[in-house]
Amino acid sequence: MRINLFILSEDPVFLAGLEAIVEQDDSVNLIGAAVDESRGLRCLKSNPLRPDVVIIGEPSCKRAICRNVAWVLSTYRQEKSRPRIVVVSQNEYDDVIVSALRLGVNGYLARIACPEELLQSLPIVARGGAAFSPTIAARFSKYFATMQRLPEPPEFSRLTSREGEILKLLADGLNNRQIARRLFLAEKTVRNYVSRIFTKLEVHDRAAAALRARDAGFGEQADTALPQPA
Repeated sequence: MRINLFILSEDPVFLAGLEAIVEQDDSVNLIGAAVDESRGLRCLKSNPLRPDVVIIGEPSCKRAICRNVAWVLSTYRQEKSRPRIVVVSQNEYDDVIVSALRLGVNGYLARIACPEELLQSLPIVARGGAAFSPTIAARFSKYFATMQRLPEPPEFSRLTSREGEILKLLADGLNNRQIARRLFLAEKTVRNYVSRIFTKLEVHDRAAAALRARDAGFGEQADTALPQPA
């Protein structure tokens, strides 16, 4: 089985290093690489080959990992299946790791000791398995065993109870009309609430708000649901 691989990393040096590693393995077919979402989208659309695995490489900031994972999910949301996703990053913040797992990553490798670790992980993930660095596996295993809840970011404390309720439904993938029906509100009222939520969370669209909400643990379907257009 030859694995079609695509790499997205906002660090050009890190991206070049990943490319050098995977090119050592004849079973891996590197179909493209990009340093940002817009270039990645153009590359994927222009390539007739569909990736089996997408590597999310070292990000420019802490939240970029989950943003890039969400981008991959949204790119393939209309298809019956999506590529498997592996994060390769030295970012080991607990909230980032847990948020990435909630979104649906299939592997998280931190501080790769040797190229073989990455190359051995790719076929495992491509066949439907999961691959995690030992330190990452131990940490999220402990997290889920204790069911520890991540501390709520301070900006969420500014939300009213109704705004929090609407944000949860937005994170579950409901649009304004569906939220209005669920809460027995006018659709215009929901739009006003959503606008205030954007302001308080300092975001500009539903996708960003949903991502922030999932990072904070909002939404029962955070690993699969994607925000629908208003």
